[in-house]
Amino acid sequence: LRLGVPAANLHVFSEGCEEHTRMLEFRDRMRADDEVRDRYLNAKRALSARTWAYVQDYADAKSGIIQEILQDL
Repeated sequence: LRLGVPAANLHVFSEGCEEHTRMLEFRDRMRADDEVRDRYLNAKRALSARTWAYVQDYADAKSGIIQEILQDL
């Protein structure tokens, strides 16, 4: 779900969904490691400078860096 004001994205998961755990692990990794957080930040900045026909294309483009970070866990 996407809200307009305030600007926010809301992710809703069913109970026991593995994606929920994965997102929390990713969040915790960002909080714990400045170098990893900076890598993700730089990737997001580079991607956000591009023009995307659909927001989902931008989200899909972030998959590579997210997978790299999660593999390091």
